[in-house]
Amino acid sequence: MPIKTLSRRPFVLMLEDDSGEILPVKLDPGMVTSDRALIVLDEFNDTCWVWIGRDVNMPTRMHALRIGKGIQKSGHSVGVTTIGMATSHLVEMMEKDSGDPEVAANIERFKTALDQKWTFEDEVLATLDDGSGPTAPPPESSDASYEASPAISTSSPASSEPKPAVSKPPKPPKPDPKPVPKSVSKPEKETSPVSTGSADQKAAYLLFSTVKNAELVYTERFERDGKIGFKIEVPGILVVEAVLDGDKLSINPSNFGDSEDAKKIKSDYESWLRRI
Repeated sequence: MPIKTLSRRPFVLMLEDDSGEILPVKLDPGMVTSDRALIVLDEFNDTCWVWIGRDVNMPTRMHALRIGKGIQKSGHSVGVTTIGMATSHLVEMMEKDSGDPEVAANIERFKTALDQKWTFEDEVLATLDDGSGPTAPPPESSDASYEASPAISTSSPASSEPKPAVSKPPKPPKPDPKPVPKSVSKPEKETSPVSTGSADQKAAYLLFSTVKNAELVYTERFERDGKIGFKIEVPGILVVEAVLDGDKLSINPSNFGDSEDAKKIKSDYESWLRRI
């Protein structure tokens, strides 16, 4: 896929998300570390790369992902030059997901794109003297996402609406009176929520106890060993992970942390549990 034609030579600009502040930095492959969040506007490959190291805290991670989506469209200005406006590809790479083959392949492309013999203009604008071709293969997932939207055409709703004809509604009333007296289905539905409901209740109590005692709360859902869990982070107060396992809700760390605010959240949570 050919890259976009520019009226000037292409550049690459590396930006670092430093606790919510976006700063231009000199492009260096050595910056790609586990404790950094980076946004790289790459005009050679028409790509906005977003790198999130595994040790980056949740607020910075969420901020970098959000800013990356915006910068992909608007670009970033250095002096009078706007770099990376309306890039075609957005590639988000979470280092913690590097076990996924697609993420691993994107990380490899990203590192290949950065590992070039760069020259610099205005200190932070990297460019190449020997041509302007792509420095890495384009991400495979980008084309698939563009092809998915045309598939939702106006033909599908047109064919689905005439099929539910008016002649079918008279038939359902006959079987309706029979299922109503039979209460066999109700006990089955009641038993399953009881087993999952207690864990859901505990999760709700944990979230409520947290937001009750903190003004700013970040949450993130994850799946581990086939079990659903979520992470709660209150900056400067607590970071806990909760995993739902049947009726149980496993919380790590179990003491919620050493701060007084964390102890209050734990106390409120335990008081709610006693009401179950």
